[in-house]
Amino acid sequence: CKRKYHPLERRVRNIKYGEEETDWFTLELWGRDAEYANNFVTKGARIGITGSIAKDEWADRATGEPRSRHKVQVKHLDILESKAEAELRRGNSGRSYGGG
Repeated sequence: CKRKYHPLERRVRNIKYGEEETDWFTLELWGRDAEYANNFVTKGARIGITGSIAKDEWADRATGEPRSRHKVQVKHLDILESKAEAELRRGNSGRSYGGG
């Protein structure tokens, strides 16, 4: 199972703090971490990861131009927010998870 997190691959202003920006990264997860992320990680969740950086390269289907992007191959993933924090972030209407 491969899971990616990079909504629109653009910088997003952090509304809560006003001046900070978020950088989005493509994450590649396999095995139990992929299943865990698929079941319990939602958009906006605070997560911690360990892994290594890799580069994907391919030819654009339409133009044939070479393309590439960096990704993080995740070795381990942790949810860094409590269940209560996650529910508050989601407005108390999201799915719950077994963490914290």
